[in-house]
Amino acid sequence: MAETIYNYFVVCVLVVLALVIFGYFLRTIIGPHFSDRILAVNSIGTVIMIFISFIAALQGENYIVDIALIYAVLGFITVIILCKMYLRSHKKDRANDLKNIKEEVKKHDN
Repeated sequence: MAETIYNYFVVCVLVVLALVIFGYFLRTIIGPHFSDRILAVNSIGTVIMIFISFIAALQGENYIVDIALIYAVLGFITVIILCKMYLRSHKKDRANDLKNIKEEVKKHDN
């Protein structure tokens, strides 16, 4: 009896986590800002780690938790790479904006 309730509880938690992942996936697509998308991708990674941990608890296998840890490291590296790419593009945009402002000032001075 207790084991059946436990299994139903774990299945309900997995369904709720799948819905949360779907919500974060929508946030990744909709945006509106790049930072929202990065946070959504990071949150998806965190929820997937919880998902994997629950599956490990349901199966009773400890090696599955190692997969969750590997996934955490990959998610961390992914977010760092995305942030570096964003900062590079942001710096280029700022440099182009500054260049355009200087050109407009020169036009008005003449």
